[in-house]
Amino acid sequence: MAATNPVECFRDEASCSICLRFFQDPVSIHCGHNFCRECITHCWEEAEENFTCPQCKEAAPQRNLRPNRELAKIIEIAKKLSLKATKSGTMEEKLCEKHQEVLKLFCEEEQIPICLVCRESQTHRVHLVVPIEEAAEEHKEKFQAHVQILKDRREKLLGLKTTEEGKSLDFLERVEMERQKIVAEVKELHQFVEGQEHLLLDQLAKLDQEIMRRQEENINKILEGISSIDEQIHELEEKCQQPACEFLQDSRNILSRLEEDLNQKPAEKPSPELEEKPTSVLQKNVALKEMLMKFQVSLTLDPETAHPHLVLSEDLKRVRWESTLQPIPDNPKRFDSSRCVLACQGFQTGRHYWEVMVVGDGEAWAVGVAKESVRRKGRVSVNPKVGIWAMGRCGSQYQALTSPTTPISLVVAPKVVGVYLDYEGGRVAFLDPNQQVPIFTYPPTSFGGEQLLPLLCLGRGGRFRLCP
Repeated sequence: MAATNPVECFRDEASCSICLRFFQDPVSIHCGHNFCRECITHCWEEAEENFTCPQCKEAAPQRNLRPNRELAKIIEIAKKLSLKATKSGTMEEKLCEKHQEVLKLFCEEEQIPICLVCRESQTHRVHLVVPIEEAAEEHKEKFQAHVQILKDRREKLLGLKTTEEGKSLDFLERVEMERQKIVAEVKELHQFVEGQEHLLLDQLAKLDQEIMRRQEENINKILEGISSIDEQIHELEEKCQQPACEFLQDSRNILSRLEEDLNQKPAEKPSPELEEKPTSVLQKNVALKEMLMKFQVSLTLDPETAHPHLVLSEDLKRVRWESTLQPIPDNPKRFDSSRCVLACQGFQTGRHYWEVMVVGDGEAWAVGVAKESVRRKGRVSVNPKVGIWAMGRCGSQYQALTSPTTPISLVVAPKVVGVYLDYEGGRVAFLDPNQQVPIFTYPPTSFGGEQLLPLLCLGRGGRFRLCP
């Protein structure tokens, strides 16, 4: 049996059998074996009795750790010698495990280092062998050649990386330019729509004043005519009461004057200028409607918010009132008293427009927007104080659901209601797209950064459809 390498034997004896490193704070246990204090303590962590030696398995009834100071000193010397040998490069040469001879040759056939004794053995006698230093140099050259190949590949990949980064930077710059262009165009569009809105609202206000002034003038003229006729009637009735002789005096002059009054032209019609103004404003309203359509959004109703009396269509575009409560589960989002339903889509920025068709014969309904935090349980008062901006119908009266409500005078009952939301401007407006006339506009307000959801409320017999 070959002699054991004394260096390796020394390292084995100076190493802990648990962590396989030089002893750290060595201690002896009941059987005489040595371990690192931390290693044996960790090994016995969960043991309460029968403390077993990890090396010889001898057990002891109680824990007994004795510091081994002599071994600690030897370990310190061993560490210093090992470090010194490493720094000076005088580490012992690698020996053949079989013959304990220095490995001086390299077998090209089996690609392993061998000693001189191995070279003469039957195994390697016919193999080509070279000095181990020569073989090492040859392999180093091969390794270096591969290193150079890998370096070249790395340089190519770095070049591709730089090119790709350049392309990405170019694309990002183009995207940023396009983004700025879109922002500028949308901003310009917003300013144009807002200007058109203010202009048309001012024109309508002036038109209201002009109509009222002309109405007052015409009514005053009519009242003057009525008063004149009353005076004439009174005069003729008194004349008829006179005696015949007195009655016939001056009767011819009176009849001539009456015939002359009857032959006068009737009151003039309103001025053509006044008749043209509504037409001009309506033409501009058509342009405003076309502009609003650029902000049109597609909506679907949220079934989780619908009151149990409301039934939604499969495409979630229509809703109708049913007298029978629907067997649907309750949840925090559902209205349980107010017969309302919200849309799935919410808005926290920008301008948006949608249309709701009133297809039912219900006499109580409302459309508008509501804050996402609006109360869902119990009776909800529909007004801006609770976070709802809406208009609707109650009986035969149309009204804006302000607090208190504001009556709305409409010439024609709207079959479709358009809702316009300008989040940043704090505006909610309603119009009749079929008649091309505004219905009501809420004063500017702040929505507090909270999401707004389209809202529909309907009573008995009511039906709504979201226009595509």
